[in-house]
This record gives sequence, structure tokens and C-alpha cells, in this order.
Amino acid sequence: MSELFDRLMRLTSRLVRKRARGVLVVLSLLALTACTAYTPPPLTTAHPAHPEAMTVPEMPPSNTLAYEPADIPSTQPAAAVLAMAQGAAAGVQVAGTEPKVVVGEGAVIAVVPSSSQIVVDHKEIKGFMDAMTMGYRVEPPSLLEGVKAGDRIHFTIDPQKNVIVKIEPTSQRTFVGEGKVVAVVPNTQQLVIEHGDIKGLMDAMTMGFQVASPALLAGLKAGDRVRFTIDAQEKAIVQIEKLDP
Repeated sequence: MSELFDRLMRLTSRLVRKRARGVLVVLSLLALTACTAYTPPPLTTAHPAHPEAMTVPEMPPSNTLAYEPADIPSTQPAAAVLAMAQGAAAGVQVAGTEPKVVVGEGAVIAVVPSSSQIVVDHKEIKGFMDAMTMGYRVEPPSLLEGVKAGDRIHFTIDPQKNVIVKIEPTSQRTFVGEGKVVAVVPNTQQLVIEHGDIKGLMDAMTMGFQVASPALLAGLKAGDRVRFTIDAQEKAIVQIEKLDP
């Protein structure tokens, strides 16, 4: 009986070992299959890593948290910003950053070539200074060529340097003539004068002139000899002086 039992045990043991080997073979195959190299699917142009993928458009800078202009990021290329900074440091004018200038008008009092200066009795320069007589440095000095005391000029000032950078002669505004009063017409504020040649304005003739103020006609009568000043822009007599007969 015991011998039969031993045989059954040995047979069962063999079957278990065979079954175990079969399980090991299956597990080994599964392990080999799991270790096979994985090949990912090809990238499409929709994938951001694809060389030909569409670039995302740059979003405009947000101003939500910008409390001052300095807080807003610059939209200019770095090279342009650097060029502007270098230009400013070197005193070079960069496009779009032209300095502000102001223009005045006045009469030349003196020209001082040795110090490249000019003294001008000028009118008010709006936004810059009141009417006054003042000396200015001139750049370049060649602007002073041909300018003399008594000239009326238009001049351009660079406020950053406080120098005159342009000078232009002003067209003559007033002219002086002499003649004989032919008629005084107070109701139309006019004076008819037989005058000689008014140099630079008109030839000798008899002509009616508007006067700038009715007060200029006071005391005048036909036959009076007068010296008169005409403002060419206002087209009127602005000053009258009686002459001896």
C-alpha cells in the first residue's frame, strides 16, 4: 500500500514540475513581448514639435497691470531700442526723435563774430520767452555772414542747446514816403496824398490811403506837407509827421 502511494506521489510531482515549466515558458514569452521597442506614431503638422507646425501668433502686451508707461513692455525690436540708446548717448539724431525748435522775429542790435553771437531785440516767442533784447550763440558761425545791425530777421532756436540754428532775413514791412495832402476823409478814415517815389513800394502818384487810427487825421488839412509811414502788411498809414511848408 505504501509503495503504491509513493508511486502516485512521484507521478504527481512530475506533473507539477512539467506544469511549472510550461507556466515559466509562457511568462518568459510575455516578458519578451513586453520588452519589444515602442515606435511612436509620426508627428503631424498640428503637433507643436513638428518643424512645419504653425507658429502661435504673438499676443499684444497686456496693460492690465501697467500703471505707468515704463511698466509697459517695449514692442520695438531689441536692435532698434539699442540703436536709439546708442544714438542718444552719442548725440546722434535718430529718425522720429527730431528736437523741438522755436521761431522768433526781431531786429538785429549787434553782431559779434568773434564769439559767434548775435544780439536781437525780438518779439514774444510763444512758449519760450517774452519780448526782450538778448544775445544768442549761433551754430554754425557762418550764419552770421551778411547779417548786420538794423536787419530784421526770422531766427530758429534749438531750446535744448539754447542756440540759434537758422537765420532768415524778414521782408521789409514798413516804407516811408513824403508828399502833399490832397484831401482828408474822416468818415472813411482815409487820407489822399500826392507823393513822390516810395522806394521799394510804389512810384510817385496821387493815391488814397487808409489810416490805422482816426487820431492820425487830427489837425491835417489839404495842402499840408507830410512824411508818412506805411505798414505794407496792414496796407495802412501807421504814422504821420507834418513837415515845414
